[in-house]
Amino acid sequence: MSPLVITLLILLFVFIALLSGKFSYSVVGGAIIVLLMIFGILTPAEALSGFSNTNVAIMFCMMILSAGLMKTHLIEKIVGLVGKVGRSETALVAGFGLIAAALSQFMNAFVAVACLLPLINGMCEELEVKRTKVVYPVMIIALAFIFWLPIGQGAATYAQMNGYLESYGSEMRVGIFDMTLIRLPGIILTTLFSIFVLPKICPSESSLEVKENLGREVKKSTLAPWKEAAAYIIAVATVVMMILANTLSINTTLIACVSALLIVLLGILDEKEAVASVNWGMIFLFAGVLPLATALTNTGASDVIADFIVTLIGGSTNPWVISTVFMLVCFVATQFLSNTACVQVFTPLALMVCVRLGMNPIGVMGCVQIGCTASYLTPMANPGIPLCMAAGGYSLKDCVKIGILPGLLICGVGIVACSLLFPAY
Repeated sequence: MSPLVITLLILLFVFIALLSGKFSYSVVGGAIIVLLMIFGILTPAEALSGFSNTNVAIMFCMMILSAGLMKTHLIEKIVGLVGKVGRSETALVAGFGLIAAALSQFMNAFVAVACLLPLINGMCEELEVKRTKVVYPVMIIALAFIFWLPIGQGAATYAQMNGYLESYGSEMRVGIFDMTLIRLPGIILTTLFSIFVLPKICPSESSLEVKENLGREVKKSTLAPWKEAAAYIIAVATVVMMILANTLSINTTLIACVSALLIVLLGILDEKEAVASVNWGMIFLFAGVLPLATALTNTGASDVIADFIVTLIGGSTNPWVISTVFMLVCFVATQFLSNTACVQVFTPLALMVCVRLGMNPIGVMGCVQIGCTASYLTPMANPGIPLCMAAGGYSLKDCVKIGILPGLLICGVGIVACSLLFPAY
């Protein structure tokens, strides 16, 4: 078999492995590297080059920085804002939703809402507000905001996208606040919709049995005051320095590495905590996907795939059509598959099409990000939905009824925002 065919088969294996959920991300990433070497598609140095990629280093360091912030009183202080939440149904959704949104910059939305559930249940009972009107809208707000700011995982996403752009031969690069800007219009409208409209769509009574005691306890910080202050200073300085990196002629990888090093040297995290804070599965997967991108480009497989996708959409090269197709496909796929897996599958496909057509790929990549995170409809979409179903007694029919409109809203607004802010030509 030719290198082109072998590379396409490896890519097919990656898609099946990721979408099936049967293999861990680290196994998939390692398998990519080994297969590329076994079949001689890349040299060992080329196949292992993902681990030395600067964007992988940024991902690694920002995960450590995020874990450092999680050890401070920041989460406790955010949860403490609950006391200022109003006493109406709308106020509860707005207050708890925005608190969950703040928490979801540092943790998964599922965990953020789980931390708030005991408080939501308590206040709903005290104020005689139906929890069915509050729990699901709060979860949707948290999911809309997930890792929106370039802090921790949000910054890791920025590094990941630049790694893809570099590997697929695009000269474009994502700015640290580009995805934040792209997602902002959809987040604002979806949040307003969830606060003022969604409670009216939610059922007044639970459709299923409600389970109690589903919340999680917020861990108390044990950091000394000076260490806590140092963690805040490091986090703020990191974001500011990354924004000004080009102006100051400082490499963003150096900024991230220094930040992670300071987190450990100052004792905010010890060595074991720093190592444990890294999502090694994602690191291995990304380090494997980058050389696969190189192989796809070198063998011409990326052009074959791009031409095939363009043919599937009727030969259209209209960027609005391409953005809409990727957005809708991602939105549908993420209701049944892991949103992380969907991002890893559809981002390369979008990039291949854009590079082949000479388009600026950032807008289409933004559509993939938005579509893959709009997982509001089914319990397969993300762990937050079954949590809501158990805590609020929602049926699957309720979930689809509640989630479909905010999902379509954030996707529709996202297509317009991505296309206007980052035009294809």
